[in-house]
Amino acid sequence: MKRIAIIGAGASGLFLAKKWSGREGGEVYVFERSRQVGTKLRASGGGKCNLFNTSVLSACYNHPEFASKLLEKVSPQRLWHEFEEMGLQMVADEEGRVYPLSQFSQTVVDVLSANLEENIHFEMGYEVRKVFSQDGLWRINDYPVPFDNVVFASGTPANMIPRNRKDYNDYLKDFNITVNEFQPSLVGFVIKDYPKKLSGCRVKVIASLYQGEKLIHSEPGEVTFKDDGISGIVILNLSAYYNRLKDKSGCFVELNFLYANPDYDVQAHLRKYHSLRGLLHPKLNALYEREPFDVKKFKMEIEGLYDLAFAQVCHGGIALDEVDDRFALKKYPGIYVTGEMLDLDGICGGYNLFFAFASALLVAEG
Repeated sequence: MKRIAIIGAGASGLFLAKKWSGREGGEVYVFERSRQVGTKLRASGGGKCNLFNTSVLSACYNHPEFASKLLEKVSPQRLWHEFEEMGLQMVADEEGRVYPLSQFSQTVVDVLSANLEENIHFEMGYEVRKVFSQDGLWRINDYPVPFDNVVFASGTPANMIPRNRKDYNDYLKDFNITVNEFQPSLVGFVIKDYPKKLSGCRVKVIASLYQGEKLIHSEPGEVTFKDDGISGIVILNLSAYYNRLKDKSGCFVELNFLYANPDYDVQAHLRKYHSLRGLLHPKLNALYEREPFDVKKFKMEIEGLYDLAFAQVCHGGIALDEVDDRFALKKYPGIYVTGEMLDLDGICGGYNLFFAFASALLVAEG
């Protein structure tokens, strides 16, 4: 009888358990430190669970070559079929973001965790602190059962308050592998000399990330002005590209508030109407009347990123060259790694959950 341990009952861990449910000759034990499964999965997509995207582009990941090789093995269409076989009905929006038909994340958690066969065992509220080899098998803490294989699927400390992320994934310290420091990604920017009177303002813009004179990335979207910085999906995407810069000095965000008509003659408007109240959000207009600015090139100097507690995912993790093409650790045969624990992160729109499920699928088959 082969025994497999899965550390983590998040997206990857639950997907693996579902795939291995009922498999003959195998007992699967899922270790989860919290009291419920799929905690982050429930929060995905604003509670709707953005599973993946119908068009996943390798260029939207921090390591596009690695992502490209993954996409050769697992396409979005294949993942759609996998979920349909599990009984999940899905729908894609106009931007290709795939959600459960119910538009409710609990539906996904229920499909992955319900009706599992007797060979799947859950150990809830169980924190894994040590994984070690003994007599050719793997042991977890002082758990009485040894394992032939172990899957690291415990995710990252993204979206966790400092108290909860203390010693998180501490068991990795016992392995001689490269683990790049976790940094918050898909997160808002803290802005230097921030105009606090804009707090609470939400506007549609074209947002651009610059480093000096060099344009790093630009896209349209809605920006939310917070107490000391900016957020919104478009800003979260800019943060992913910001994280990929080795040197982050001299970076700023440029906002074009005339996103729908970038050629509009602002000076002619001012000469005729003596105000921009007909163009700008009231809070922006009030700021302009006190301190005039270029409404097409409103620059905000980046001071840093918001804390991990506000991040959707992490940048960093186990280096990709530590695993083979089936996500097994090269130095430790029998141990596999999935999803966020690896140093691969993408933009918003289902990219990160796609990787979690796709990597788990390859581990399940391997």
